[in-house]
This record gives sequence, C-alpha cells and structure tokens, in this order.
Amino acid sequence: MRITATAWLLACAIGAAGALSSPAQAQKSATRATDGSFAPRHNAAFPGETKQSTRESKTAAGQAVTTHLRELKSGDRYYGTAWTPVPSMPPEAAEQAKLLEVATNEALRTGGPGATVVSKQDVTVNGVPGLAYVIDMPASNTRLRQQIFLVTGVLVEQTYTGPAGAETRREANRFCDSPRLVP
Repeated sequence: MRITATAWLLACAIGAAGALSSPAQAQKSATRATDGSFAPRHNAAFPGETKQSTRESKTAAGQAVTTHLRELKSGDRYYGTAWTPVPSMPPEAAEQAKLLEVATNEALRTGGPGATVVSKQDVTVNGVPGLAYVIDMPASNTRLRQQIFLVTGVLVEQTYTGPAGAETRREANRFCDSPRLVP
C-alpha cells in the first residue's frame, strides 16, 4: 500500500481534525470505550468528568470513518483524546511516521488563519513512537498541544488547548504525560 492512498490520508486527517471539535454530547463518566475488534488502545488521566461521543465521516473515496472522542472543557481549557480505527495500517515504521506527519499538517491547517507550529518532536509512549507538537492559533488566541500515535490499527490522539503559555503549565503537563498506549 502506498502512503498516498486516499482512505489512509483522510482517516488520519479526520482523526486530527476530530480532536479539535467539541460536538454537543451527553455527560458520561470517564470510562474506556470499545468498538468491536478495534479497542481504543489508550488511556489518559483527565482532570475531571469527561464526555464521550463518536463522529462519523466519509473519505473522498466514500469509505466510512468513525472517530471516537473523549473530552473535557474546563473554562478556557480543552482536554481530549480521539481514536480512529484504521484497519489497513502500513507495516513499515517509516511509512507510519509519514502518516503521522500528514496528520500533523492537517491539525495545522485546521488551526485557522495564521496558525504556526511552535514546536515538534518525536515521542515514545510504552514503546510506541509518535509525534508531539504545539501549534499557535492566533485567530482563537489559543495554543494546541497534541500527541499522535499509530497503535495496532488505531490512530490515537491526545489534545490540550488553552491560552498561550498554559500549554506548559502543570495541569497541561500532567494530562500530556498521562497517556498509556496498549499495542
């Protein structure tokens, strides 16, 4: 499979964009969700009660994609995780790294006018390589801090947004340091 396969690129893009959205949802306790054979493959420590939802989308090729969201909005802060099953994950690490880069670029694109990458680095959680980055979004006067991973057929994203400077404070660090991935 080539890295430019439409379904793959859009699955990553939809997942990255999904972590930025805040759809109306029913309040639920912070429990792990499952979806058939594709378990969420992650867990994170939220600083309070979360809302869970799913977001259905279609790729340009007409393939259905389901993004599962778990999120918490607290004042001007947003904490979220998203996971999107991607059943045809390429086997090679280099190909997977390219897909994470595509998802990063999509997050930058959805950041609004003037959005810029402040920092980007490779990260590893529970032996799973990923990408972590901070995006300045001047249109909304916020900063997005996100980590993304491909874990056994699932695109996992962890997102924090808040005012500029808040992305390095204790509550953001606690949340961003808390993910546990299950390969």
